[in-house]
Amino acid sequence: MQTLQISEQSAQQLQNLAEQEHMSSSDLIERLIATHSEKLEKERELRSFFRPYQKDLTGFKFEREEANER
Repeated sequence: MQTLQISEQSAQQLQNLAEQEHMSSSDLIERLIATHSEKLEKERELRSFFRPYQKDLTGFKFEREEANER
């Protein structure tokens, strides 16, 4: 196990959150890491899913009058 060095303010916030959740600081950190990892994985999945639908619209110009004529 490694030692984690954090500021006194961060340590106090961690302790307060852990008390509110009725769990130890280490359990809270583990839960936060797991939640963050799941969020990152979901983001990767969404980016991968939408990649084929992304289009380069750099030169696109919308003209309202022309669109209204159609």
